[in-house]
Amino acid sequence: MTLAAADLRAFIAAVRKELRTARRYPTQWLGLMFWPVLLPASYVLMGQAFSGSDPRSIAAFAERSGTAQFAGFVFVGFAMYMWLSTILWGPGTALRTEQMRGSLEAVFLTPTSRLVALFAPPAAALPTLVITFGVMGVAMWLLFGVALPLDGVLRALVVVAFALPSLYAIGALFAAGVLRFGEIGPIVQLIRGLFVLTCGITFPVLMLPGWAQTLAWALPPTYIVQDIRAVLLQGSRLGDIALDLAITVGLTALLAAFAIVTFRYLERSARRNGMLGRY
Repeated sequence: MTLAAADLRAFIAAVRKELRTARRYPTQWLGLMFWPVLLPASYVLMGQAFSGSDPRSIAAFAERSGTAQFAGFVFVGFAMYMWLSTILWGPGTALRTEQMRGSLEAVFLTPTSRLVALFAPPAAALPTLVITFGVMGVAMWLLFGVALPLDGVLRALVVVAFALPSLYAIGALFAAGVLRFGEIGPIVQLIRGLFVLTCGITFPVLMLPGWAQTLAWALPPTYIVQDIRAVLLQGSRLGDIALDLAITVGLTALLAAFAIVTFRYLERSARRNGMLGRY
């Protein structure tokens, strides 16, 4: 068996372990039925109450966001928030869990790739995210009359394929922090809040001051959420967002290189000072 095949086998085994663990607690899945609906719907209804359904308000919103689909804008942003939260917490939480169990050092002594320990547990959350996005799509259609076109959904999947490497690179950076600091929950909360404020997840980027807009366009989530909204709500083709996708690929390359260098450096440091065995 080749090393790559062995790593793939270990990856699949780790994913199955996480799925079996989640299956033991079925009540946790109940939240998938109402939180993805109640939270964004409350913001949509609040916005409608403040605007009073005034056409001028809708026109002003469309001018700044690029779409008059206010409900779609909010739901797509909330979906991005949940996806980003899963990515940011996933790899770091996986390492932190092993660290608190006292098994992280043993995991790192195995010959498997570090990608297995980092990304197998977050990969097990993908079925949950698919269910969540499906529930949100149905809720948009039934509650607010926003029906997503099938071709737009397919183009959104292409955007997601471009987005995954960049988001996992960001997640790997936070996972590297576990090797140095142990508990990184407060840092993740801080960075997640930064992304929510600056990347157009909850409101258009144009509403930010100039310096914050510059920061926003240096972060991959800004392009990702903008492109997903474009293909779903504005009917944009992949050619229309080709430049954004190219920028995302470039930022991904930079983030991935930085994440690899940082993780290797902190792993060597953790081996020297015994951090792998601490919790």
